[in-house]
Amino acid sequence: MFRILCSGLTCLLLLSSLTFAQNGKALNLDECLKMALKNNAQLKIATYQVNRAGADVKASYSSILPSITSSFSSGRSTVGQTTNLLNIQQFEPVTLTDNTGNPVLLQVPQFDQQSGQPVVDRVQSTSPSRSFWGHTMTLNYNQRLFDFGRSWNQIRQSKASFNSQSQSLTRERNNVFAVVKQRYFELLKAVKLEDEYRLAVERSKGQLDKTNSMFEIGSVAKIDVYRQEVILGTDEINLIRQGTILKIAQGNLNVTLGRDPEEDINIADVSGAEAKLEVTLDEAITAAEQNNPDLRSFEYDMKAAEYGRKAAKGRFLPSLGFGVTYQRNNDDLNRVYGSFSENFFVNVGAQVDFNIFNGLTDAADVQRQSANYNIAQENWTFQRRTITLQVKQAHLNLQAFQKISEINQRNLRSSEEDFRLAEERYRVGAGTQLEVTDAQVALTRARVNLVSSKYDALIAKAQLEAAMGNIDRNL
Repeated sequence: MFRILCSGLTCLLLLSSLTFAQNGKALNLDECLKMALKNNAQLKIATYQVNRAGADVKASYSSILPSITSSFSSGRSTVGQTTNLLNIQQFEPVTLTDNTGNPVLLQVPQFDQQSGQPVVDRVQSTSPSRSFWGHTMTLNYNQRLFDFGRSWNQIRQSKASFNSQSQSLTRERNNVFAVVKQRYFELLKAVKLEDEYRLAVERSKGQLDKTNSMFEIGSVAKIDVYRQEVILGTDEINLIRQGTILKIAQGNLNVTLGRDPEEDINIADVSGAEAKLEVTLDEAITAAEQNNPDLRSFEYDMKAAEYGRKAAKGRFLPSLGFGVTYQRNNDDLNRVYGSFSENFFVNVGAQVDFNIFNGLTDAADVQRQSANYNIAQENWTFQRRTITLQVKQAHLNLQAFQKISEINQRNLRSSEEDFRLAEERYRVGAGTQLEVTDAQVALTRARVNLVSSKYDALIAKAQLEAAMGNIDRNL
């Protein structure tokens, strides 16, 4: 029953594999890389962050460029009937004579004889409701002339931050290349291993048929048949497990390419590709330090923090500015927007701003920028050590897999010959089933190890190239 179930599962895996192979055109590695560069979400986010940093650079120039503002307003105002109490000074008539002796009547203000204050009456006054127009035009021009380099340091800080974000974009691009290559080779490895396990199942079935035939004529014992059935069952289990690994590898590559994980994907083999170790460890480390975008990003972060610290210190110093205001205000529209040589107000002046105390905000900003510089410096040191470790690991892995591949090729030739001789000796009765079984298991292991070491070497090479920053920038 177990054999029937495993055989059925094997057939299903075979049919699914054939369907997968026939489903569309096979994608090569370059096509996968281009697809990932187009669809990868992290790369898009990094691109948007660079655009935002570019906008910050543009905004930083506002501190050295003039500011020109204008204001135009027109409106009709209505004042309702208004009643007020007014202080009206009292007068008394006084008759005097002029030079000709004629009397002259004058109104003389009255004063209190004791206090000497004017004598006033509280009179209620009522103004009728009225409406009137008001028109105003104002133009302002302001220019910062000198602030001890604070504005220019802010511009330099924005540019350094932009360069840091640009390096982050390069880092994400490198990550896309590295992950796509790794997932691509992992999928190829899974496909090739499934083929090997399928061949192992076919070999086991053939060997079981031979053993059954020999048992029927009485040349071998029943135990040899049972032993071969166990070998077949083990190979079928390995095939089922490898089919699961294959599906997982397909999902991983699909997600990396920005596709649905359940979508069918067919990729081209790279059977002719060789994972040669072409650089020494010192050369690889030097290339990584020169090309790694994280190091460049942290260097720009240090520059941005240094410029930010200088700009923060500049806030303790005064700044000098210049301004011009031109204003026209009248209830007649033509007198506001016509005859510009009349009815205007112009103010020209200089301005000195000096921040005496603002609650320790400036001192805290200097401290904050200093901390940013120290953080970026520590990140740079840590990243440099990490890069050295990554390059060393990838270099050692590639070197080891190359040697392992050569040993596996020799092992495969020996295993194939050993299996052939064991089958022949068993057929003529000079050998045992155990010898055939051992030779068969060794042959499967040798073929699987050879495939694994080949694609593991390609993965290690891709990791080394990513650590060194060697990517195809034309894609």
